Amino acid sequence: MWLQWLRWLLVENPLATAAPHHGLCIRNASGVITGFLLSFPGAFLAGDQRLLGLGSGSFFVEPQARTLGLYLFKRYLNSPGYSFFFSTTCNANSGAIWETLGACAVPNSDTEHILPLKLGVMLPEFLAGKSSSALAAGIARVVGRCVDPVVRLLARHPADLSVEPCRDWEKLAELFRRHRSAHWITTDRSAGFLQWRYGPRSHNHPFDICVFRDTRGNEGWFALGSIIREFKGQIRGCVLLDAVWPRGTMSFRAILPAILHRVASKADAIFFQPRLGLDCGEFGRWTIPCRFEGPKVYAITRKDAARWLFLTGAFMPFDEVRMGRLR
Repeated sequence: MWLQWLRWLLVENPLATAAPHHGLCIRNASGVITGFLLSFPGAFLAGDQRLLGLGSGSFFVEPQARTLGLYLFKRYLNSPGYSFFFSTTCNANSGAIWETLGACAVPNSDTEHILPLKLGVMLPEFLAGKSSSALAAGIARVVGRCVDPVVRLLARHPADLSVEPCRDWEKLAELFRRHRSAHWITTDRSAGFLQWRYGPRSHNHPFDICVFRDTRGNEGWFALGSIIREFKGQIRGCVLLDAVWPRGTMSFRAILPAILHRVASKADAIFFQPRLGLDCGEFGRWTIPCRFEGPKVYAITRKDAARWLFLTGAFMPFDEVRMGRLR
């Protein structure tokens, strides 16, 4: 599985030719690798510009070579040909390194929102982490069963919205171009990129990608993936990977029932992170915010490049962030 993921990320990546090397490593006197930093390219759009960023994946250094870890990271930040450098999988330790070198943590990347679909399953799991009381878990299970019909009501198929699966990469790319905000930095969702990300050879395939249309002619699409989360037991989750819609004429609230309808029978909860146009306040009473140990997403520009500031939103592989200038 690990080798398959590496081949997909590094070799089959549409931008593979833009990054002939897949990272950097440290070797000891015997030639044994004692540290490495995996990197991969990503294309982004900012206004009328197309930017090339270099993402940091796995970063590991053996204890005896730890003093060289910072040197390795600085070498990565000096890689030529990129407008900025980023990571979307930081923990507390790697986040501290990014901050030390002047990177910006993207706001809200330390938070994940969970929308429970089967409260009879989810509530006991959440309580199990806070209390060992079997009585409390039993009460939560009963309350969950009472509220589940309300969630099912929300998941009814909206009468004014038609939804159908779609693998027409050109159409999905055209909808992205039509609805993209020129004031935000976002992943370039070209047809080639979308096929690589969601096609049959992609990592964690299959995905549920659907086009939707309402009675007023508004059109967009969303992409869903499956995930298993470990709490006290296993939670079958659905993660919102991407969503494109005309934000000027419809809200995410109009799309949410269609997403719920797609996953209600096969998932215990939906997991999503803040993004442009997705206002958790619209359905906040149904969601549970969960904080990570720190921001997961950091970005830093080259010293000789135009210095972009990532102001708001989650700078994830398929999300958008507002752009401005660093002082």
